[in-house]
Amino acid sequence: MSNYIIETEKLTKKYGARRVVHQVDLKVKKGEIYGFLGPNGAGKTTTIKMLLGLARPTKGSIHIFGKDMKKDKLAVLKKIGSLVEYPSYYGHLTAYENLEAVRILLDAPKSRIDEVLSIVRLTRDAKRPVKGFSLGMKQRLGIATALLGNPELLILDEPTNGLDPSGIIEIRELLKSMPKEHGITIVVSSHLLSEIDQMATQVGIISKGEMIFQDSIETLRKRSSSKIKLTVNDAQSAWRNLMSNGFKTDVVQNQLFVDSVTDEKIAEIVSSLVKNDYSIYRVEEEKKSLEEIFLELTGGEGSL
Repeated sequence: MSNYIIETEKLTKKYGARRVVHQVDLKVKKGEIYGFLGPNGAGKTTTIKMLLGLARPTKGSIHIFGKDMKKDKLAVLKKIGSLVEYPSYYGHLTAYENLEAVRILLDAPKSRIDEVLSIVRLTRDAKRPVKGFSLGMKQRLGIATALLGNPELLILDEPTNGLDPSGIIEIRELLKSMPKEHGITIVVSSHLLSEIDQMATQVGIISKGEMIFQDSIETLRKRSSSKIKLTVNDAQSAWRNLMSNGFKTDVVQNQLFVDSVTDEKIAEIVSSLVKNDYSIYRVEEEKKSLEEIFLELTGGEGSL
């Protein structure tokens, strides 16, 4: 039996001659928060719609919970909660009443409403009309709706889109708590790389419909080595001095850059500069952000 809750093979979607998703092999393990990254228009939402049975693949296969989506779609979907794009709700009804309408359709126990309201921290606002909710509260209500059926897998498409910083933090902290506290595996798509960086355990990057990276965020960061940056008083002179003493460095304006080396080697460089009467104002490690690595991988594609 597969170790993956979600496993696709050569998943492809075409609309006429236009190829939107091409041979995507998505692999998501139980208990992960899987960040599905890509610029706008990269194929994220189309892939998610295929996972949820909302779009039919042109080619390829989808297995979720070890079951083939073509043969066991209804059984699979009963164990999945989802929020694709913006949540739908009845503005004149309260949060509780909105959830009750969906609960009846799902035939979930009535006690489940209070449970999901507690999970998304909306218990105190349960009796308020939803039209008075902030956008962040509406997103949390959408997630509560997705949780009503007590799913094992939660698939969210751009859940922080349009939120202010406090709303983004609310959603991020909520999602981070779910695998450990409620045993839910999460797939969350986003073009907000800083959010995925702080939330996900695994990451997949899609560009122009193709999966170009899939591994842990730590592995992604290791693709780009860090540098040590030294800010000194006379960088050109200091650079020449270091090079003449066998220390390989680069110089940009008043800063020296050294490829990531051992602490001992950095200590030797600092000692050499001090011995030769250079003033050292700052020594710091400079790592590329996840966003910079992402832009390198995708060739700067898309709006971020």
